[in-house]
Amino acid sequence: MFTHISWANYIFIAALLLAAWYIIICLKFYFHDLQNILTGKIKFTFKGAHKTSPFKQHEQITNSELPDFDDKPLLDMEENDNLFEVVDELISKLKSAISDAVSKKYNKQEFIFLLQLTLKEYSILKRSPFQVAVNDLIASECEKFGFIRLSAVELMELWNEVVR
Repeated sequence: MFTHISWANYIFIAALLLAAWYIIICLKFYFHDLQNILTGKIKFTFKGAHKTSPFKQHEQITNSELPDFDDKPLLDMEENDNLFEVVDELISKLKSAISDAVSKKYNKQEFIFLLQLTLKEYSILKRSPFQVAVNDLIASECEKFGFIRLSAVELMELWNEVVR
C-alpha cells in the first residue's frame, strides 16, 4: 500500500509535522513572552559563558513599576564576606551540637535550649537572608540523624531570647 513512498519522503514529512507541532506548542505556551520580546518590552540578549545567572530575566522597567524599598544601605562586599564567614562558623557549630545532642540523647526541651544558646552568639544573622538557610540546615541535620523534628514555628522561635 505504501510502497511508493520512499524513506526520505517519510522522514521529510515527519520532520515537517514535528516542527509544526513544536511551533504550535511554543505559540500556545509562550505567545505572551514572544509578543513582549517582539514589541520591545523585554530586551532579548544572548547569554555567553561569562554571564551571571541564567535565571535573571533582563527587562526594561520604568521607574513607576519599580517596587518601593526601604532606604537601608546595601551591605558592602567586606560586610557580606564577614557574614559568610560567620555563617560558616555557625554551620560547623550547629552540626557538632546536633551530633552531640544525638549521641547524648537530649530530649526536646534540652535540644531547643542547646540550639538557642548556639544561635544567641550569632544574633547578627537574625532577620537576615541566612536565617532561613540556617533553619533549613537544622531541619535537615535533625532529619539526617532521625532525631527530634522541629516545626517551622519552633525553628523561628529558636532565634528568640533564651528562656529557661
